[in-house]
Amino acid sequence: MILETKDFGIRSQNFAHRACSGRKTDAGLLPIRIEMQTLKETIRSWAQETARHRKSKQDGTGQGFGETMNEIAAQALDCFLQLPDPMFDPDARSGMFGEKVSLWKELGSPDFTQRDFPLTQAPFPESFRCDIKGLDVYQILLYNGRVCGPEGKNLLDPASEAVLSEHPCVCRLDELAATGTHKEKLQPFLDEARQALCRKETTTHVKDTADFAQGGRDTAMEQSKWLNRCLSAETLVIYMPKEARLDKPLQIVSLCHGEKPSFVASQIWVLMEEGASLSLVECTDSHPKAEVMAHSLTEIRLEKEASLEYIQLQNVGDSCKVFHDLSVQQARSSRLASYNLTLNGGLTRNNLEVNLNQEDARAELLGLYLQDHEQMAKTQVKVNHKAPKTYSRELFKGVIDDSASAYFKGHVFVSPVADQTEAYQSNRNLLISPKAQAHAKPYLEIYADDVQCNHGVTVGQLDEDALFYMRCRGIPADTARRLLMRAYADEILKPISVDSLREWMTFLVKKRFSGQLQACEQCVLACPEKKTF
Repeated sequence: MILETKDFGIRSQNFAHRACSGRKTDAGLLPIRIEMQTLKETIRSWAQETARHRKSKQDGTGQGFGETMNEIAAQALDCFLQLPDPMFDPDARSGMFGEKVSLWKELGSPDFTQRDFPLTQAPFPESFRCDIKGLDVYQILLYNGRVCGPEGKNLLDPASEAVLSEHPCVCRLDELAATGTHKEKLQPFLDEARQALCRKETTTHVKDTADFAQGGRDTAMEQSKWLNRCLSAETLVIYMPKEARLDKPLQIVSLCHGEKPSFVASQIWVLMEEGASLSLVECTDSHPKAEVMAHSLTEIRLEKEASLEYIQLQNVGDSCKVFHDLSVQQARSSRLASYNLTLNGGLTRNNLEVNLNQEDARAELLGLYLQDHEQMAKTQVKVNHKAPKTYSRELFKGVIDDSASAYFKGHVFVSPVADQTEAYQSNRNLLISPKAQAHAKPYLEIYADDVQCNHGVTVGQLDEDALFYMRCRGIPADTARRLLMRAYADEILKPISVDSLREWMTFLVKKRFSGQLQACEQCVLACPEKKTF
């Protein structure tokens, strides 16, 4: 059984989906082919620089993971270079949304090959500080995709060596010996990287992932992984051994900055063994004037009964473009609570793929995106139920103002063996201005009979009855609007278990809503943060 709905919404005007505008002639394709050749040569040269960097980091014994990663990177580069040129045509229109928010559209833009590709290790700017009041965390810093901190050490405890043993460890992959227990523990990541290389899609049989209903066409996440694998100079490894817990959350601050337009790539592996528990906060930030295009890949493996709270915060400047891929593999009785918060950014695309591989695995995926001016954001979520008695819930909310646009694409796949599955998918969008746009496509693909699944989309405006009720009680119109928007966002923020982070997120959302409508000093609300922040 395949269920599909398509919901388009826009306030005060109609939206007509434009189809592809026809094929170009061979003569018209010639300049594009030349540009694509330049692009691919640029990517090749960057990949060669990255490979030399990995090789230089080896300890001389050849026992590290650098050689293996270079092998995978070389294969990924070959896969990337085999992609057809039309994929990189920024004027092309394909698929439901015309791919207006696409990594490939940005790669095909004329200015991409002029970007800088920083590989030289630079010190983390001392002027930058994480200003979340009262946040007590273990903090790991990434600067333009490079890990900051002492080499060869466990970044949770710089006095100890980097080793995957009975204690939690955060370190660079190339600092671990590719032998013994290290190789055994990290082998699944390497196998997954190899299996995804140049995988041929087929539509002749029922597949085991959420790509089947798309006819194998919706594989951009795997293709973007190829680019990341060949350009990421370092891989940050986060390891939690059996039954391990940290006494406070782990925060990764990824700062993007460059004196001129640049492209950066980063990669994170998270391995949580049986019964381990962790709160992980990943923050992507930038200098306000930076023009950085960033691609990050986070791969997570949750073993039996492991529990992870993963909070992703994106708050970059309007000139930055952020593309993030999240891939999660869950074993029996594992728990994932994911929060995706996009507060600012000129262009943002988040791809989330969660695989519930064994019984009783549960995943809660929540997201909030706030867009204004001419910002664009796209969220694509795939949940693959591959075993019986699995559970997933998706709730993504958006507030779109001015001429901004937001896109949501959700896909739930239920395998024929995944009886007693529960899957719930919801996307809600609030349009503040007449030119704001929201596009949504929820999708269920079900091959089992004994399931409970539903999906829904809403695109609308603030409740006029609620506004009228509040104004009748003396609350000014602008203040009433802000109160309703804040209540709308609280449903996503309240479940966050890290108190100081939840309070800071709430403050940022309040501040953002206030800035959209009027100066904070004119607000009649007695917010305590006016005094404390």
